[in-house]
Amino acid sequence: MHAKDENRIGKFDLAIPVLLWLFLIICCLSFLIYRIQKNEKENNDYYYSSARQNQFTVKSRIEGDIHLLQTIAAGFRGMDSDHARQLPEIINRMNFSMEGMKIEYSEKLDWSRLDREDSYFNVLIIGKNNQPLGYLYTGNARDLLKQILNTQTLAGDGICAVFDNRGCLVASAGDRDAADWNNIKNKIYDMITNNQQTSSELNFLENNHELAVLIPLDYNDWYLLNVFSESGLQDRYMETAVGLGIMILISSSLFFVFFYKQYRTIAANQKTLVNIAYTDSLTRSRNFHSFKKEAERILRTADLKSCAVWYCDIKKFKFINDVLGYEEGDRILIEIAGLLQKCSGQNSLFCRVSADNFVGLYQYETRVELKNCFQKLIEEFRLKELSYNKRIATELCMGVYFLEEEDRNVSIDTIVNRANIAQKYIKNLPGNQFGIFNKEMWDKVVEESELEAEMEGAIERQEFRIFIQPKVSIQMNDEIVGGEVLVRWENPRKGTILPGQFIPIMERDEKIIMLDRYMFERSCQWFHQYLKSGSKPINLAVNVSKVGLLRDDFVDYYGSIKEKYEIPDGLLELEFTETVMLTDDIVFNSLVARLHEKGFICSLDDFGAGYSSLNLLKNLSIDIVKLDIMFFRKSSDIRRERIVISNIIHMAKELQIKTIAEGVEYTETVEFLKTAGCNIVQGYVFARPMPVESFEKLLKETLILVPQDAYKAVNT
Repeated sequence: MHAKDENRIGKFDLAIPVLLWLFLIICCLSFLIYRIQKNEKENNDYYYSSARQNQFTVKSRIEGDIHLLQTIAAGFRGMDSDHARQLPEIINRMNFSMEGMKIEYSEKLDWSRLDREDSYFNVLIIGKNNQPLGYLYTGNARDLLKQILNTQTLAGDGICAVFDNRGCLVASAGDRDAADWNNIKNKIYDMITNNQQTSSELNFLENNHELAVLIPLDYNDWYLLNVFSESGLQDRYMETAVGLGIMILISSSLFFVFFYKQYRTIAANQKTLVNIAYTDSLTRSRNFHSFKKEAERILRTADLKSCAVWYCDIKKFKFINDVLGYEEGDRILIEIAGLLQKCSGQNSLFCRVSADNFVGLYQYETRVELKNCFQKLIEEFRLKELSYNKRIATELCMGVYFLEEEDRNVSIDTIVNRANIAQKYIKNLPGNQFGIFNKEMWDKVVEESELEAEMEGAIERQEFRIFIQPKVSIQMNDEIVGGEVLVRWENPRKGTILPGQFIPIMERDEKIIMLDRYMFERSCQWFHQYLKSGSKPINLAVNVSKVGLLRDDFVDYYGSIKEKYEIPDGLLELEFTETVMLTDDIVFNSLVARLHEKGFICSLDDFGAGYSSLNLLKNLSIDIVKLDIMFFRKSSDIRRERIVISNIIHMAKELQIKTIAEGVEYTETVEFLKTAGCNIVQGYVFARPMPVESFEKLLKETLILVPQDAYKAVNT
């Protein structure tokens, strides 16, 4: 193909899965970041709550120790100075029995001698007459405070310490190097000064993220510092984050491996898919879509005056399929495609449109080249077919449209349609045909299109009228014994239209079935009234199309109409063309048997006009054979013609098949047929087709018709 974009994978199509993957990754990362931020806030809230709990616990313990000193001091209340001299001994005995707190006594607190931070628990003893007797204080206050701090929440993982309002360390949990506290003294002082409660800049442990929470202890202007290591609480979260990251990594790797394999598979299959999309599955030639794209490309730059589009099909191809089978039909199509490929020039192309229809673009130097190419195609095809099929002569029909410069902006569909019009115009002509599109063809197509648009409505409006051509028994003194029902279209716009103008159109889209059934019922309706009036019974023949015969409900429908109008058995005759009978002998004989059961007479119409053979007389259980005399008159030797006709009549008689000669125009032909033993004659020599009213009047006025040469009848 010349359109490169048809041969490669669209970038947008490939980008879609990548974009979806990126979207998934972005969503995962966004969720991870959200969880990190949320976890950090939850951790901060949790740490601050723990610090408040530690503050409450430490403060309660300090107040408890002070309360204990106050209780002991209250026990010494009212003691006189003489007994006060026994206090040191009493307190020593108390310390011996107490655990934890070490109580000291001093008449006065000498801070030059005592460590203020180590003696913060002190209570005044009030003696007799409210006289101060001294102080009780803790001798191991710092140790007690450390014990308290060591028992606080998260103290095992973090740090719990007390600082005064100058940033000096009072006590801390565990053993810490003084240098550690001195390094952060200024930061603690800044936090106290700025009333800052939290900080993440204090690092007591290397390579470990820590959060510092500083809360007033509401005692002695002290502050409780809680330093928490976040690693403990983040372990579970980090496991989740790492797991999610690993999953993203694995899924991404699997995605790219899969995507790469898919890309290679798609790339490998793309050419095949394009082939399928642009190749005819049967002939392996281009299909119509591919042809149009390539033809449009060529016609954009080519000299249109040297280009032609042709449309070719095989005559009666459906008949070939029915008679020889679809496998044989497919073989013929493949042969045609091969020959067209061989005949096409370097700058030409063709395709199979559908069924047996082929279309092509041909670039020529002279117009006669294309006709010569068609003749060559016919000759080579005939040579190939002789070795395969000897039963049916296969004929081709080609319509051509030669382009002009004004067609530059015309669509390829329109151009192909013009070639198709030329092909349809000549298709009904005998033999292989080659036709060139012209205005006459176009006008005819327009006229047919107008008729086709009016047909269905015409049936509903009953514009189709019954005409009957009498059938005369030449063996019974030229008596009228029946008639054949024919149709005329009384069109309000065009007047009377003959069957040859509208029947082929109706056969194309199977509207002929509607017309068949309409005409049959109208005929039965008239026939019922005719017989009911007491008139002499006659034979009435009605034509049946091939497509109507092949309908599953054919026998039931025609039988029901016959019964509806109470037509006696043996009076209604159904005429079939030989192409119907060639489809399948067994099936057709079964159909005829069913029609006989319904009381119908069956006749073979136009015998000798097509590909009929004497085998038909032998194999088919028909009642009547209608000979097309006009076909026989094409011969140059009348003697030989009459020998053939006489023998056909003789064989039919021996097979108990009646014979009717139609298309008879001369009295001498009537005499010959009478001598040959033909039963009935139908033709202009006796009467032309006439409206049903005229036929009924004719039957009432006379039963005998005198033969008269057709041209004499016209002149008189």
